[in-house]
Amino acid sequence: MNIYKNFINKEKSNEINTVMLSGHFPWFYRPHQIDKDSSYFFHCFYKNNKINSDFYSLLKPILDKLNPTKLLHIRANLCLKRPMKSQWHCDEWTDNLKHKTAIYYVNTNNGYTMFKDKKIKSEKNKIVIFDASLTHKARYQTDRDIRMVINFNYNV
Repeated sequence: MNIYKNFINKEKSNEINTVMLSGHFPWFYRPHQIDKDSSYFFHCFYKNNKINSDFYSLLKPILDKLNPTKLLHIRANLCLKRPMKSQWHCDEWTDNLKHKTAIYYVNTNNGYTMFKDKKIKSEKNKIVIFDASLTHKARYQTDRDIRMVINFNYNV
């Protein structure tokens, strides 16, 4: 697992945050994130081997640094304020889970990503990169209205 603070330049990080909070950015509702846990909003940037969003170019600074050989899935999650956790899970985009998962934190809040032996705080412009086989779960925030992350699943 690798954790990087200030992953991209501040200007680009602020742009991602501003665009994703604008009234022009499309968010879609789902009643459960994992199994029967809390509802959330999502935006799918990339799926089924193709770009799925007019806002895909917003991710260029992150993708340039990740340097994936193949993209599998990219999705943003927006969680509303509530004292809840998601279920333990792996991001299963390949049968053998031999790919990487990266979670980019769009904004700072008191939510976090929990691993069996580590807790990663939600801090703006931080990214955690790990093997997709690592079980993890989200802890939703209670100090801010929203928690936004972008999940990247890819091959290196």
